[in-house]
Amino acid sequence: MATARTFLAALCLVLSGCAATGQPEHAPAAAVTTDGEVTIPADLVITSPRICAALAVYELADHDDWGLRGTIAATALNGFRAADRVPNCAAGVAVALTADFSPRRWQDALDAVDAVASGSYPVPDACARATAVLPLSAVKAGPPPAARAHCVIYELAFVSEAL
Repeated sequence: MATARTFLAALCLVLSGCAATGQPEHAPAAAVTTDGEVTIPADLVITSPRICAALAVYELADHDDWGLRGTIAATALNGFRAADRVPNCAAGVAVALTADFSPRRWQDALDAVDAVASGSYPVPDACARATAVLPLSAVKAGPPPAARAHCVIYELAFVSEAL
């Protein structure tokens, strides 16, 4: 748990502009406590495609499978491009890094995003155009949009858009 707190503190400093000067760029807003132990600035915004895609991989890849991690990473990055924006994933990162944090899983997630972004890991052709990941059960239960599923890996459907 100490590793997670240290990493989150360093991440908060870097992302809030404190790393270069040691001082915040502006007065911080009220702090928010997550998990009862870690306090982060309430105005912390994380919109880095790398970090937010890694969060998706960290949360969704529940098997130790490089192909799964790479496909989730590619799909998240595709979704950000399709939306022309990266949503603020600060709350998700704070939770991920404080609740049962696994440094190995986080590094695996970052590595998958880096490999996909650099082109060193080509996503399977069937999955390459996906922009969202859904549980397979949600796709099966829905109306005809099930046809939009590009591929399925471990009960996750990689689709063109969220249903």
